[in-house]
Amino acid sequence: MRTSQQDLRHSQLKDLESYLGVLDKFDGDLATAQEARLSGTCEWFSTKNAFLDWKNFGQLAPTVLWIGAKPAAGKSILAGYAFDHLRNENGNCSFFFFKYGDKSKSRLGACLRSLAFQMACSDFSVRQKLLEMQRDNVKFDRDNERTVWRKLFLSGIFKTTFSSHYWIIDALDECANPLALFDPMLDNLESSVPLRVLITSRITGDLEESFKSLRSGRYQLQQISTADTLPDIKLLVQSKAKAFRLQNDDDRTALVEKILQKSNGSFLWTVLVVNELSKCYSQEDINQVLDDVPSDMKPWYQRTLETMSQNTHGRKLARAILIWATCATRPMSLMELDIALKLDVNETSHGLEQTIMALCGQLVAIDRLDRVQMVHETAREFLLNANLDSELAIKPIEAHTRIAKACLIYLTGDEMKPPRTGRFQSSIAIKRGQFSQYACTTFSYHLANADPRSNDVLSLVDKFLKLNVLSWIEIIARTQDLILFIRVAKHLRSYLNACSTERSPLSREVSLIRGWTTDLIRITAKFADALVLSPSAIYSLILPFCPTASSVYKTANNGRRLAIVGLSNSQWDDRISCIDFNQGQTSAISAGDQFLAVGLTNGTINLYHAASYQEYRSLNHGEAVKFLQFKEKSDLMASCGMKNVRIWDIRRGEIVHSFQAPQRPICLAFDQNLLMAASHQNSLATWDLDNDGARKPDRLWNDSLNQTTTQLRRPPCAISISVSHQMLAVAYSGKPILLWDLAGDMYYGTCGKKLSNGDTSTHVISALVFNPNVNIGLLAASYLDGQLALLDPFNDQEQCSFRADCHTLAASSDGRLLAGGAGSGIIQVYEFDTLQLLYRVKSSNFYIKQLAFSPDGLHFTDIRGSQCNVWEPTILLRDIVGDDSSEDSSTSVVEAISSDSKVRISAMILHENLEIAFCGKEDGSVSVYNVRSGVQMGTLYRHKSLVRILAWWPSTSVVMSVDASNTIFAWKLQQGKPPSWKIDTQLFQCRLDCSSTIIQVLPGEAAGKFILSTRESDHFWSIIGREERVLGHSAKPKIRKWIQHPQSPLHIICIDGAYAKIYLWDDWSEVTCVCLDIDVEGLQLKSVFPFIMERKPQVLLEMSELDGSANTRELYSIDVALFNTDISNNAKQIQKNDSTNTMEVTASLRSPIPHAILSPRTRSQIDFLADYVSHIIGVSESGKLVFLDTHSWVCSANLESTFGNAVSYSRHFFVPYDWFSGTRDIVSGLARRDVVFARNDDVAIIKGGLVYEEKVDVRLEPLGPKRGLGLGFGRSFTGLS
Repeated sequence: MRTSQQDLRHSQLKDLESYLGVLDKFDGDLATAQEARLSGTCEWFSTKNAFLDWKNFGQLAPTVLWIGAKPAAGKSILAGYAFDHLRNENGNCSFFFFKYGDKSKSRLGACLRSLAFQMACSDFSVRQKLLEMQRDNVKFDRDNERTVWRKLFLSGIFKTTFSSHYWIIDALDECANPLALFDPMLDNLESSVPLRVLITSRITGDLEESFKSLRSGRYQLQQISTADTLPDIKLLVQSKAKAFRLQNDDDRTALVEKILQKSNGSFLWTVLVVNELSKCYSQEDINQVLDDVPSDMKPWYQRTLETMSQNTHGRKLARAILIWATCATRPMSLMELDIALKLDVNETSHGLEQTIMALCGQLVAIDRLDRVQMVHETAREFLLNANLDSELAIKPIEAHTRIAKACLIYLTGDEMKPPRTGRFQSSIAIKRGQFSQYACTTFSYHLANADPRSNDVLSLVDKFLKLNVLSWIEIIARTQDLILFIRVAKHLRSYLNACSTERSPLSREVSLIRGWTTDLIRITAKFADALVLSPSAIYSLILPFCPTASSVYKTANNGRRLAIVGLSNSQWDDRISCIDFNQGQTSAISAGDQFLAVGLTNGTINLYHAASYQEYRSLNHGEAVKFLQFKEKSDLMASCGMKNVRIWDIRRGEIVHSFQAPQRPICLAFDQNLLMAASHQNSLATWDLDNDGARKPDRLWNDSLNQTTTQLRRPPCAISISVSHQMLAVAYSGKPILLWDLAGDMYYGTCGKKLSNGDTSTHVISALVFNPNVNIGLLAASYLDGQLALLDPFNDQEQCSFRADCHTLAASSDGRLLAGGAGSGIIQVYEFDTLQLLYRVKSSNFYIKQLAFSPDGLHFTDIRGSQCNVWEPTILLRDIVGDDSSEDSSTSVVEAISSDSKVRISAMILHENLEIAFCGKEDGSVSVYNVRSGVQMGTLYRHKSLVRILAWWPSTSVVMSVDASNTIFAWKLQQGKPPSWKIDTQLFQCRLDCSSTIIQVLPGEAAGKFILSTRESDHFWSIIGREERVLGHSAKPKIRKWIQHPQSPLHIICIDGAYAKIYLWDDWSEVTCVCLDIDVEGLQLKSVFPFIMERKPQVLLEMSELDGSANTRELYSIDVALFNTDISNNAKQIQKNDSTNTMEVTASLRSPIPHAILSPRTRSQIDFLADYVSHIIGVSESGKLVFLDTHSWVCSANLESTFGNAVSYSRHFFVPYDWFSGTRDIVSGLARRDVVFARNDDVAIIKGGLVYEEKVDVRLEPLGPKRGLGLGFGRSFTGLS
């Protein structure tokens, strides 16, 4: 039992290690500090009163104990001792050692993630909380320390009841952004949180100021004095002095005292001196060294450099070692450095460890893991000092240029050449040198800091981007850390900006780099899922889907690549979806973790998957929708109109609660399990969802501290509810902005833009929005006169204001971005805390009603007119990555103009010769496309509304089309010069006058008849456009599908739930009914495909969720032999009604049907594929089932009846998820070995798409809830996740 619990704990911690991104071994630095400590040293520290009070959680003891000391005084060793001491007393303790020379250990975000992971290791409740966050798919930017703090600690760990815990943070002065630890974190740490923090650092001006800014009693400074450390230094020297070549103990004692006097309390100085003394052979040598060495570190380093400069033979190599040790982003292993030096100075060292010790031993150390690093941070600072006068001094630009050049030489070399084959499997698994990982992941950082005038570096970048960039993309994709692509894009942009001052921006090399700064971000956004699943797909399968004018599309590729024709995409488009609503005007929008919701004036609420923007389901609020709001981490959504508020379970599509709306609602918000609706009457209605939706007493707000003040009478003109700040901001005409404290339910004060005389503006406000980040106390206000103001509402201060003309505002959930809708269809995106304009896009002149950011901040959505647009500008992705390159001098705004939205193809049917496709569009037109080229050859005719269904009569060349109003056209076509077609004669135009929409047309060419099927009824018509019979369904109707009997042209089959009914074409009479032995509970029929399996005709039933998502839920294969019962002798006389010539029949579906024949069904492999299928495209000529899987890959499977304990299928190519955005049904087909998709107004043909193949084997095990396109399949941004 214990073993299984240990296994579970180990498995959980492995999951958390990956989730938190704590992938490096973080305990090496602690082990180094522990090993370096001599027994008996540091014990004085555990007797200090400040430490004892802090350790014992004394009532008056501070939360933070700051151990301050001068450089090299042994602070890290002391931190290691404190850890051991606390652990020995059974204290829960986590640690982090900052290292300036190691980028992964110099970021505060990495420190916080490591501390969280260690807390999970020692505390069960913390572990369970973080696992819950992982299960809930809580995403956070790993490098954004504020987000990490807010999500992991404030919203996560600190909400649990964990046992007392200590944090030991060493060398805070070596953190890249130490000041971020103070204001939002240490200063706001609740006293109830059982946490104590010990921080060691040098006492710098910035840190001293930051500690002093903390609230009173929050910290205590314990300075390490020379008197504290001298006893420890004495122990160290005495232990080493035994090996010195001295005549007697008195000399040894005198030497120890002399060293102590000169040490000035510095451990580093002492260690270096002792090491030098150990090489002396006589008393005279020892005395000479002690007389010569300076007692301060800087003169010591200077002396060391002078000695190194005199060594003429190894000077070049010594300087190269110093360059890599000071400027590499992390300590390099001996093997890595060996390769790096060969690339840098073309020198190979035999025995690099001995070489380093001989040439640079006083400045460079090799640790217990064989990593090469500076002997101390002070040594790095000394070498990088701009005023250092030495030929061995390190100049950062020159150093980064040399390192970048070495990395690029490697990246353009033979080891990085892409595979020559165009096949799916790459040979990338070839063994690469030790230096590969460093070069691939850090070259761009050094490039961003390199000399832009270096022609060698520029030509290497050019060569890399032309020849080997694809294999580099594959290598990074294999690590699954795709955030690196965005970081590299940002570094390339920094390098580009530096180059632009030195070179022509029109030069070929500069243009190529500019292209890749965009392409890398676009590839990450569009193909992340594909790259994580199959990194080698970059060569053949991803490039063809990129715009033809992009740099990535033009990349040289030795192998064959997928060919796509018919796609009109020359440029990346920031707008990834434009959804048109023909049935009403848009009126509300909300973006949740899993779904996007759009409300219409006709009461409809459409839900779309957040990952693909493919339609999920439709709900009906019952009146015009004014507001929509998702509840975090749940399946609940609230909708609000003028009369009603409804709470929906969006997975089930059901109303959970229905409330009467307050009079004229103006805002809707969730506060945990409370739903709040603000009213025009200056009151807040609240419903408690934990208490069955009970309505709490309405809360009135007013503009006075006096509780008895009467309610405000005037209506608000703008409002913002901030749950994170527990604050309400309300604007009125002629008044400043009113602030109401929701927690205390009391008036807080006023704020607003300041006029020149210092008064607060009372101009009319059109929009207000709080920054949602609890650490950023800002409010954005847009005034009717066009001014956009950034306010600190809590201190009534204006940060800045300018004219922006934004009438609607929205903030990203992390508080990073603010979007504003200006006139003439312009959207502007600002950095929230500075209002710096980052991005502006214009599209159509419609008034923008509302904006919403996706929870991850990577998309934003707008509604205008009858449209909803989804935007994915590269700027949103680029700015999630902290910039660790040189200062970016560019503050230019990204301007974009989106092309007008295209008329989407809504229905498609392929001609039997597979040369042409007939396509119906949203504008009502029916057109002909060439399936070889994808070119539209002409428009045949037009409906007045969207074309929903097309049907083709091959032998008579008749095309039938049905539009959204149930109008049916039938035209006889005439073939012109192949492959063109034109209309000949119209057979009929009529309308099916019933309340239900036509969902299927089935032509019966041999009988000259056809069927129109709706949910409520089936209508039998003749080809001349006359209705002959109606079959009604009085029970709660489901979707039925009619198919031609595969073995009898005289018969048709109606698949209705678990039954198949067989009818005669001749007189529509029912012949027999068969029970199919399938489970249809909670399902509805999506499509039916005839196929052959082992020479036997079969029918494949594709089922989707009942009244839910259109994605495949179940697959059933049925033997056609079941349908052959009693169809040979079944001619019946049709009873005719002379007056109408139609016959009305009502067939009430009873269960079981008395005359149904029960036919047991044999399960096949196909049944088990359903878990992996999102949509069936068709059955290929070779008899394979072709489908889109849950990760948006086109796949195929053999149609076999036999199976073992695994199902296998082939994966062919990935289709970008935005291809299906805004649609419910995927419009696709097969033309021999080509796969055809409708994409907006294009017919895209993926030529020979089924040739590329990768086998997938899956064990037959029950899956969890089905995910994928249907349930928001994941973008695998490791690092964003």
